[in-house]
Amino acid sequence: MSVPSFDPQPAWPVGTDSFLQPRRAAFWALSVLILNGLFYTARTFSLGLAVVPLTVGLGLLAWGGYTLLFVQLLRRFELLEQHPPEAFVLTFGWGGLGAVYFAAPANAAFQSLCSKLVSPEFAAAWGPALAGPSTEEFLKLAGVWLLILVARNQFQTHLSVLVVGAMAGLGFQVVENLSYTVSAALRFPLEAQVAPVLLNLLVRGVLAGLWSHAAFTTIASYGIAWYLLHPQRCLARRLAVAVAFFALAWALHFVWNSPLLEQMLDDGYASVALLSLAKGLPVVLAAALVWRIAADENGAYLHALAAYFVPERELIRDDEWRRLGAPLLRIQARHDVRRRYGRRAGRLKDRLQREQLRLIRKAATYGRGAQTAAHEDAIRRLRRALDTLTAGS
Repeated sequence: MSVPSFDPQPAWPVGTDSFLQPRRAAFWALSVLILNGLFYTARTFSLGLAVVPLTVGLGLLAWGGYTLLFVQLLRRFELLEQHPPEAFVLTFGWGGLGAVYFAAPANAAFQSLCSKLVSPEFAAAWGPALAGPSTEEFLKLAGVWLLILVARNQFQTHLSVLVVGAMAGLGFQVVENLSYTVSAALRFPLEAQVAPVLLNLLVRGVLAGLWSHAAFTTIASYGIAWYLLHPQRCLARRLAVAVAFFALAWALHFVWNSPLLEQMLDDGYASVALLSLAKGLPVVLAAALVWRIAADENGAYLHALAAYFVPERELIRDDEWRRLGAPLLRIQARHDVRRRYGRRAGRLKDRLQREQLRLIRKAATYGRGAQTAAHEDAIRRLRRALDTLTAGS
């Protein structure tokens, strides 16, 4: 494999906007709407806090832990390396606060319209299937668009768009689930404040967690990514792709909310699980497909950046270079090191891989120099410690 020469003054364009942009209207629109949603959400939960405080407290702990599990999963696949932390805070805040604030009255208005135009019975059965996808998918994507407007050149790959879409969906999913938990507790006997938390965590977290809002928004976000990152295509085609993926997310959300298949099953736990699987499996497959396509494209992008900005093989060895764009292979490499040389070696390998990614992205943003020296030193230090452990075993 040929190694390109390193040019300290690269012709490759560098420079990336921060997500903290007080001079841009999109930043203030996003921030103000999130704060507005925060006040709305706090007011909404105030009744629950007064009547069922134990449920609210346990619900916050349960769904907060649920969020951390998803974030840890994203971190494990190195998806959080796509952007600085403030990007994920803003998108999670938009999904959980900004989008939820608009979705509640929009859904009520949509279902009221269905009731008037068709019938109350139709609205009761099919209103959630029509209202939910129409309002919620649009609102979650609006936050992704706003974030892109805040820092357009942060989004260089499909994966960089998908991960903020997933985070917006996760925010919506978590706050919605917490709202359902508190609402259920208000209908339960007051002494049963723990049962609603456990029941909603099982049904909405476990049985529906993988194919809920994070997956829907991931699918819809792929259309946004394709629109943004294929400027050489004609506008009509780019719009068509964006609309097609939004329509796919809408359709999957529609099927999930609809009463389809419910008449064929009873109300037992096994039937509920089978129904969730039948409706949710297509969502997981579609989301997995777009993640796979985006990961492949991101791998090619990382290889190009690494070949240009970090050609030194003391920093990224040949086997590490080949695994740059393959998160599963990188995870497997960590597991192999941990199994052969122990946990400390596995942790060192993990840190080494992350420092390599940060070096590549920092170099692509600012160029090589003093701004990347800390990452280069960290890689050399971790490499020496890892080599010492592996050589002595």
